[in-house]
Amino acid sequence: MKKNVMIRIDENLIKKAKEYGLNISKISENALKEMLRRMQSPDFSKEFENCPNPDDWCGRRDLNPGSQRGRLTS
Repeated sequence: MKKNVMIRIDENLIKKAKEYGLNISKISENALKEMLRRMQSPDFSKEFENCPNPDDWCGRRDLNPGSQRGRLTS
């Protein structure tokens, strides 16, 4: 069973995705599945071995860059 949720996505990204005919809902679902798969992997903690600060997501793309992209954070 699927559930409706609300997410906030940059307006320009929405326009661009629609131009390409992308299914934003399916892409979001697939991204969440992939992130959960990675987090449940036995190798997940190894990604932090070379991080100076374990709270950082070293070597991985930030899927929610927030203020790093000039956006306001709530």
